[in-house]
Formats: sequence, C-alpha cells, structure tokens
Amino acid sequence: MRPIHDTAWRLILGAGLLLPLGAGCGGDSAAAPTGDAARAALDAALTAWSKGAKPGEVPGTEPKVMVHDTPWSQGQQLASFEILKEDEGAAAEKQFTVRLTLSKPERTEETRYHVLGVNPLMVFRDEDYQRNINMENGPSLHKSGRRGRRSP
Repeated sequence: MRPIHDTAWRLILGAGLLLPLGAGCGGDSAAAPTGDAARAALDAALTAWSKGAKPGEVPGTEPKVMVHDTPWSQGQQLASFEILKEDEGAAAEKQFTVRLTLSKPERTEETRYHVLGVNPLMVFRDEDYQRNINMENGPSLHKSGRRGRRSP
C-alpha cells in the first residue's frame, strides 16, 4: 500500500498533465505556464528550500506554488542554487536546468526541474516527474517488503 502523500501527488500530477488536453475543449488555452511564471515559481520553491521551508505548498506565493522534490523531503539542505537555463520541453510544461549547492550532504549537482500548470504552479524535480508520469513503472520511494502482483 502506498502512503497517502504519494497517491495525492500522483493525482495532482495526473490532473496537471491532463489539463492541456482539455484546454482545447472550450477551456482556458493558457493551461501551460509562461516562461516567466514558471521561472518565478521555481525560484520561489528553491528560495524556500534554502531558507529551511518544507516541500509542499510554498508560503506567500500567488499564484500558489506546490513543489515535489524527494531529496528535499528526505532532509537534504540547500545552501544555494542557480537556474542555468530554460530547456526545450513539452508545450504543457517548462523545464529548467539548475545547479544546486547542498550543505547536507555537501556537494554540488545539476538537475532538471519541470513546472506545470497555472494556478497552482507545480514544480517537480526530474526524477519525481519521471516517476509520476510512469506511475506503475517508476521506482519506489520507500523501502518495502514485497510488491503486490498484477493480474493479467
């Protein structure tokens, strides 16, 4: 059985990925964030992390910013960051390459972040994004005994 927060994030991501599909059906065609809004959301999320905030809803953001970053939620601490560039991505999202300088554990790394939606803006570390779009085939975040078998 998966923890409730994993299931909730999968539902949020699923809804975020389906929003652009429904956008052409009479809805708001701006279901993807603008580059400026996506960069601001990512900056707000990483600034909050560097100040010791918890992942999830980033306080004081409008539109609301939600962030899912497993290393952050597992206690890694961010000393500083630099958004290096906006990458080419799907029309429904914006992707950024970011250099993270961690203080716990001490190291520097480059990773990709995905930003989806309009309100809320959802920020995902690449590994979390990939795990969620694969849903059933993604690696587990938790060490567990056995996984249930699928019926054919």
